[in-house]
Amino acid sequence: MALMLSLVLSLLKLGSGQWQVFGPDKPVQALVGEDAAFSCFLSPKTNAEAMEVRFFRGQFSSVVHLYRDGEDQPFMQMPQYQGRTKLVKDSIAEGHISLRLENITVLNAGLYGCRISSQSYYQKAIWELQVSALGSVPLISIVGYVDRDIQLLCQSSGWFPRPTAKWKGPQGQDLSTDSRTNRDMHGLFDVEISLTVQENAGSISCSMQHAHLSREVESRVQIGDTFFEPVSWHLATKVLGILCCGLFFGIVGLKIFFSKFQCKQEREKHGPVPYSWFQQGQDQRCSHIPAASLLLVLASRGPGPKKENPGGTG
Repeated sequence: MALMLSLVLSLLKLGSGQWQVFGPDKPVQALVGEDAAFSCFLSPKTNAEAMEVRFFRGQFSSVVHLYRDGEDQPFMQMPQYQGRTKLVKDSIAEGHISLRLENITVLNAGLYGCRISSQSYYQKAIWELQVSALGSVPLISIVGYVDRDIQLLCQSSGWFPRPTAKWKGPQGQDLSTDSRTNRDMHGLFDVEISLTVQENAGSISCSMQHAHLSREVESRVQIGDTFFEPVSWHLATKVLGILCCGLFFGIVGLKIFFSKFQCKQEREKHGPVPYSWFQQGQDQRCSHIPAASLLLVLASRGPGPKKENPGGTG
């Protein structure tokens, strides 16, 4: 009897002009940095120009956008949504209202609702906003060698939500891996996974699978003998010795050059030095020059003045 009475009352309400509110029937998808659109409508079609239309986040008091008394009420919005919403009222007379939310961030993900109310009646609808960000193409690098094994690292950044990261072998089989995830200042995920493989492992791939979108990005590397060629320490020692010798002689050469340059400046300042001074060790102005430098100076000046024969004979 009570069930019958409740059904009759419900039918009377609908017959007296009551309506229902419908929103998106599945999660709304949006990419970071793009816009999202939320649509609500009344059924049956009812003019909502004189009604209150409230879009909210999670709970009724968290206002995303408010339309009341025939106009928008921006002062009622939460600060993070101010200047980012626009209510499309082209079809409000038919009970259809749409809200555009601009410049989506990962912080906007969650439950949203639309509440439409008249003076004596209200209805609401709830839906989910799923925010996505596609990260970078995975970068595979070699981080080290252990005996005959090689350690690989795969890195990808800028994901939301956290992707599924996998290493795969030559036949597409999943390989065991160690993973690490961090979040940047914008709430995006940076993912690293590592793997140790043996010699001749063949084709190894690193993939990132998005949790909401049917998108996967992959990078591949071929592991062969070239990664494990032994290092010739004998050759490395020779190369290192040559480099050290070259560096030593280069330093000595620079020292000689600058010493000669200083000596030349001293001579230009104080005048030429008699050749006999070099023989008697009296020229102190170039005493700081290494012996090798003095030999170069003497060679460049040529032989000294020829002594006359005391006997007067040629």
